[in-house]
Amino acid sequence: MPTPTTRTSTRTARVAALALLAQRRLTEAQLWKKLEARGYEDEEIAGAVASCKANGYVDDRLYASLYVEGARKAVGDARLCADLVKRGIDREAALTVVADAEVDQNARIEAAYQKIRRIAPQLAYPSVARKLERLGFPSSLIYRMLRAHAAGELGIWPGDQSSDA
Repeated sequence: MPTPTTRTSTRTARVAALALLAQRRLTEAQLWKKLEARGYEDEEIAGAVASCKANGYVDDRLYASLYVEGARKAVGDARLCADLVKRGIDREAALTVVADAEVDQNARIEAAYQKIRRIAPQLAYPSVARKLERLGFPSSLIYRMLRAHAAGELGIWPGDQSSDA
């Protein structure tokens, strides 16, 4: 007979895991944390998570791919990787998925720049650069993109400028 402190008498960890996964896609780490918070023992959680992985209900690589492709916010690769690691995805796997993304960082920075300009067209380039940096874009890419936009606004093609710097 189960002790009153275990949850096996009311609901198994596997059933709880399936109920959680029916609500939304979770990483292995997120599922483990949620089951732990509900009071299940480590052995029960390990069995439930293993069962869900074996049946294909938990797949961290698929989660990472869907997260990166479905990211609504235009952010840099560094920010995407950090978000995935925060959700329990292995750093190496996160880097691989971000590198293989359909929409590359150049397209995302352009979208972020256009959004910033739509919302606050009066912002000076240093302010725009700081906003883009907070979104996780690398400085080299930010300044290359800002130079190209500045040249376009002045009617100069980036290739026509002399390299005085």
